[in-house]
This record gives sequence, structure tokens and C-alpha cells, in this order.
Amino acid sequence: MKLSKTVLFSLLLFLIVSTAALQASPLRSVYELFPYLNESQKDYIFSKRGYKNYFLRNETPVIIPSINSGINLLNMAREKNPTQYVEALVVIPYISRPLTLLDIYNTVGGIQRLTNYTVGNRGRIYPLFKRSTRLIDGSRNTPIPDPPFATALPASETLYILLEDSDFGNTYFRGDISFTSRGLICNLTNNRPIWYAIFPVMGAEKFTTLLYIEPVEEGTLIYGIAGLDIPAFLLSLFDLNIGINRRLNIFIDWLTDGFMAVL
Repeated sequence: MKLSKTVLFSLLLFLIVSTAALQASPLRSVYELFPYLNESQKDYIFSKRGYKNYFLRNETPVIIPSINSGINLLNMAREKNPTQYVEALVVIPYISRPLTLLDIYNTVGGIQRLTNYTVGNRGRIYPLFKRSTRLIDGSRNTPIPDPPFATALPASETLYILLEDSDFGNTYFRGDISFTSRGLICNLTNNRPIWYAIFPVMGAEKFTTLLYIEPVEEGTLIYGIAGLDIPAFLLSLFDLNIGINRRLNIFIDWLTDGFMAVL
């Protein structure tokens, strides 16, 4: 049965109005998503570095999202049974307007910008990542440039990344980007082993970082959980908390600067 022009127009109008209503849905509050924060933690999440906590496999996290939030990074991280976790939460205030998911997606795509950041150690200032680039795929080391800003969101995306780390040399990662109705999820995993000098520190698929980014009432929320699975004897050789904290700080600065650039 053929539909009349009037019916087709009505259906089209309904879709347009429904889509507009969905896009205009009110932003959630960070306290709605994370209702169990204490007063000290609330202060930290609005600081430059956010709130971070380290816990072991048999311990429980401190940053716990509401059961109604739709955010479930911890179970995703637990799939690989890490020995140690890091959790982080930060809210970056808006400059002029709330960000969209497209703004966030374009910011996360700026991999080459990660070379802009330095760290200090024993009076020496140096770039933590000497080189950061996308690779053509997971098996070849052919670099490719970051794409121009997208004008529409993909359904999902997988990218491969080379980070030339000042401590660990060339490190290789796979990033899987997906979307919820409210936010962006980035699942970053080392798809090759990580070495320190001639010693293998971590096998492939033994490091996972999950980032969830959502525009909320108070700013752009970044919630992350990282899981590491490394041999126990290596824990005594490396201060992982300092190393992880440095890298988390750089990723927060990278996202913050990227959000400012797209406004």
C-alpha cells in the first residue's frame, strides 16, 4: 500500500521533532551519576588533576557510579583480571557552552597532540611521549595522520596508536571507541608487549584503560579505570603509582586543551 504525501510528511516531521527532543534532553549532574562521593572527593574532582585512587584485585573501588547511570567500566576492566587498578574522576568546567559528543569525539581523535606535554624528574624536564601517531593497523608500523574534524559520529571506531614512551620505548595500543546515549567510551589496550630496556614488563592485552566522557551540568566529566596485570616481583622494581599518575595527568591535560580548542 502506497503512503500519501501527507502521511510521509507527518512521519518525517515526527522523526525530526523526536531527534531534536532527544538532543535537547537535559544534562545530568555529576552528583546524579556518582551519588556516593564525600565532601573531600567532591572538591578533588573539580581540581586540575581530579580525584584518583589505587586499589588491588581483592579491594573495592571508591568511585562508584549510580546503578541507574548506565556506566559500568569496572566490570569491563575486570574481564582481564588485573592485579592492580587505578580509578580517576575529574570534571572540566565549560568555557562558553556545553560540549557535544561530536566535540568530544574530535578531541579524542587528536593523537598527535600527546607529544606536547612534558614531565619533571630530578630537575630534568622532558616530553613523556616523544612521538604519538596513529598506525594503519595493528600489525604494521606505518604511521597515518590524524583525520580532519568529523561532522558526524561513527557508529564505532577502532584505531591503532604508537606512543614512543620516554621510559618504555615504543608502546603499541588499540583504541576501541563506542557511544552510549549520553557519552563516549574509549577502551585502550596494549596490543603488543611493553618492555623496559631488555626486560618485558607487561604482556600483550595486560593493560587496559577505560575512559567514559559525558557532558554534565557542571562541565565535561571524565571517569576512568585502568587495570594492569604484571608479575608480583616487578611491583618492587617500579613505582607504578608515580608512573601512572604522570600519564593520567598528561591525558587529562590533553583532553582539557582539546576541549578548549573545539569551542
